Amino acid sequence: MDLTNQQQQNKQVLSQLESDGFSLVHRLCEPALTEHLLKVSREIEADIKKSLGTKKIGIGSRAGYREIVQRSPGRWDIPITSDQFAIDHQQMPWWTFITDILGQDAEHAFSGVVSSEPVSPEQHWHIDSPHEATEHLPAHAINVLIALTDLPLVMGPTELARGSHVLSNHLANPTLVSDQLVYQHAGTSPVLLVNGACEAEPEYCSSAMSAGSGLIFDDRILHRGMANLSANTRHVAYFSYRRKGYLPYTHFESPRSIFDS
Repeated sequence: MDLTNQQQQNKQVLSQLESDGFSLVHRLCEPALTEHLLKVSREIEADIKKSLGTKKIGIGSRAGYREIVQRSPGRWDIPITSDQFAIDHQQMPWWTFITDILGQDAEHAFSGVVSSEPVSPEQHWHIDSPHEATEHLPAHAINVLIALTDLPLVMGPTELARGSHVLSNHLANPTLVSDQLVYQHAGTSPVLLVNGACEAEPEYCSSAMSAGSGLIFDDRILHRGMANLSANTRHVAYFSYRRKGYLPYTHFESPRSIFDS
């Protein structure tokens, strides 16, 4: 991609992130990088699940372990560090988007892989972190999801509510409860964000993704992983970034380790 086309793509992505709260970038990663991320993810996941063995694990961050969380039935989240991935974030093809949004001093927050087993159900709608002020501020955290294999709709790619990164502000809307937005409450849905208001319900958006495509989204947008109705496990790597000084607190909350006696 030449410089002019790259600049045009960057401008489009930033515009979509501001208006919609997300942007899908096709062919974001070269095949070699995608294959590397998949290889590392599968190896670490196999080791962690072997160590987990028959230990009891519930649903959600607080019921999991430092090394593995079951976000919803059959949907496993395993943190993987930059060193384990053997990557330099500033050399990644999405880094310019991150710095354009969060500033040149943006920080890597955490990263890993989410694997959804066959016939795993859809998640409840949720956000990844709450707003911090009554007025709508620029994003404090951005996520990048990389499809590690081709993800047709039947495999349940991420579904998002367009523009809900603005509507999810519980500080501006007293009918919303922060914990119910963050912790996958069964009653949370896009229509809840406009309940009693004169605004239209946000549009539901999901798309098939080819291997190496990237979904970039605001941490405050309402979203969910869809049901995996295929016979194959869905693997998605994620890379989360924060504005300098912002401290995320809801991702991996359990103090226990699978290696505790």
